[in-house]
Amino acid sequence: MFRRKIKLLKRFKEISSTLSKLGFYNVYDYFKILFGIEVEPGAKPKRIREALEKLGPSFIKLGQILSTRPDIVPVYIIDELIKLQDKVAPVDFEIIQQTLNRNYGEQLYEIFSYIDPAPLASASISQVHVGYLKTGEKVAVKVKRPNLEEIIQLDSELMLMVVDFLERHFKNVKDFNLKGVIHQFRRTTLQEADFSIEAQNIKIFQENFRDYPGFKVPKCFYDISTSEVLITEFIEGTKISEVQTLKKKGLDPEDIAVRLTDAYFKMVFIDGVYHADPHPGNLFVLDDGTIVAIDFGMIAFLSKTKKKYFFDYIIAVTTLDLNLAIQFYEGFNMFTPRTDFGNFEADLQFFLEKYHNKRLDEINLREMIEDIIGFIRENHLKLPTDIAYLGKAALNLEGTVRRLHPTFNPTERLKNFVGISTKDYIKEKLSEVRDAAELSFYFIFKLEHIYRLLIRERVTFQIIFKDLEELQKFYKIQTGKIAFAIIFVGLLISSALFYTAGKDTAGLVLLVISVFIGLISFYKVFRF
Repeated sequence: MFRRKIKLLKRFKEISSTLSKLGFYNVYDYFKILFGIEVEPGAKPKRIREALEKLGPSFIKLGQILSTRPDIVPVYIIDELIKLQDKVAPVDFEIIQQTLNRNYGEQLYEIFSYIDPAPLASASISQVHVGYLKTGEKVAVKVKRPNLEEIIQLDSELMLMVVDFLERHFKNVKDFNLKGVIHQFRRTTLQEADFSIEAQNIKIFQENFRDYPGFKVPKCFYDISTSEVLITEFIEGTKISEVQTLKKKGLDPEDIAVRLTDAYFKMVFIDGVYHADPHPGNLFVLDDGTIVAIDFGMIAFLSKTKKKYFFDYIIAVTTLDLNLAIQFYEGFNMFTPRTDFGNFEADLQFFLEKYHNKRLDEINLREMIEDIIGFIRENHLKLPTDIAYLGKAALNLEGTVRRLHPTFNPTERLKNFVGISTKDYIKEKLSEVRDAAELSFYFIFKLEHIYRLLIRERVTFQIIFKDLEELQKFYKIQTGKIAFAIIFVGLLISSALFYTAGKDTAGLVLLVISVFIGLISFYKVFRF
C-alpha cells in the first residue's frame, strides 16, 4: 500500500511538471479547460493535444476516447484531439527481447530467423519490429510495451482522484460523468492491450472480406501469436495519405477514395462490425491498388437492433416523421435529467427539416456530424459508445477521402449500402408480418376444426365463471342502492317544490313517501 502511494505521488509530480512546462500550472486547471468547465481565452487546443502526447500512453488513449465524446468535450478541443499522434519514445530492444523470451522461450530461434532491433513504429500500446520467419516470410512483430497494465491502472487511479476533487469543487462536474469516461478508458485500453483479442478481430474481418475485391486484411499467424506478441504479414505498401506517391505509381486517388468508402460502409451497414480507428496511419495501398487496413485492436459492433434504429432515423428524415426520429434517441437511451424535452423537439424538427430535401450527394458528412454534435451538447444528451465510435470513424474516413480527392463526397456512396441494408430490413419486417399472418390463419383453422369436432361429436359443455357471477351480483346490489337513492332525492326535491307552490297536502304526502324510501335505502346500505 505504501509503495503504491509513493508511485502515485511520483507519477503525479511527473504529470504536474509536464503540464507546467506547457503553460498549465496545475492538473486542476488543465482538466477544467479540457472538459470546458471553464473556458480560458488563451488556451489553444494544440497545447491540450501536445500535453496529452507528452504525458504518455495512458493519456494518449484517454485523448482518443475523449475525441469520440462531443457530449462532454467542446468541439474546438475535439477537432484537435482527432489529430492525436499515437507515437511515443521507443523501448530499448533488450526489454523487447525479454518479452519475446518470456513468450517463446527456446522456441524463439526456431520460429524466427531474424528480428530487426530497430523499431518500425512505437505507439502507446505496442512497438513494432520487422521480422523474418524460418519459412522465409517477412512479418510484422507487434510487442506489448512493458508494465503497460500497471501504468494504465496507476494513471486511471490518478485521473479518478482529480475527478473526485473537481466534483467536490464544481457542482456541474458530476453531470459529465467523467468517472464513467475514465472507467471506459481503462476497460478499452486493457482490452486493446490483449493481442489475443486483436487476433480474433482480424479473423472476423478476414472472413467478412474473404471474397471482396480491392480490400485486404493482413494474414495473422495465430499459432505463434500470444496475448503479448502479435505476428502478422508485413505490408509492403504506400501510406494512403501519400497522395503524390500514389499518383506516381499510376494509381487513381479518387478510385481509392471510392473503394475505401465502399469497404467502410460495408463494414457498418452490412457486416455490423467496423474498424473503429480508420486514420491514415492504419491504411496502406499496394502497387496493384488494393487497400490494406492494419491495427484491429479497436473495433466496434452495430447489432441488428441498432442498425434498425439507424434505418428508422433515415426514414424519419426523408418523411419528416418527428415521432420516429425521437424513437432513435429513446432506443439508444440518450436522454438525461438535464434534457429539456420541449427544446429537444424543436431542435430535432429543425434538424429534420434542414436535411429533409437534400439528396445524399448534397450532404456534407462533416457538416452533418458537427450539427449532430451541437444538437447533442445543447440538449444535454448522453452519447452511447456505439454512436461515439461511429462518429469518430466517420470523421476520420471523411478526412482521409478528402485528402485523396478534395471534391469527393463519401455520402454519394451511402445510397448503395443504405439501399441494400434497407431491403434486408424490409424483408425481415415482411417475414415477421408473414409469420404473424400464418399464425393467424393457423389459429382460425384450428378454431374451425374444433367447432366442427364439437358439432360432429355433439359435445356440450358449460363454462362457469364463479368470480364473474359474484361480481355481477355485487354490481346488481349497488345499482339497486343507487336507484333508491335517486328516487329518494327526487321525491325530496318534489316535496320541497310543492310546499313552495303552496300545495301543502301534496308536499306532505311526497315528504312521507321520500322519508320511507330513504329509510329503506339506509337499511339496504347497512345490511350489505
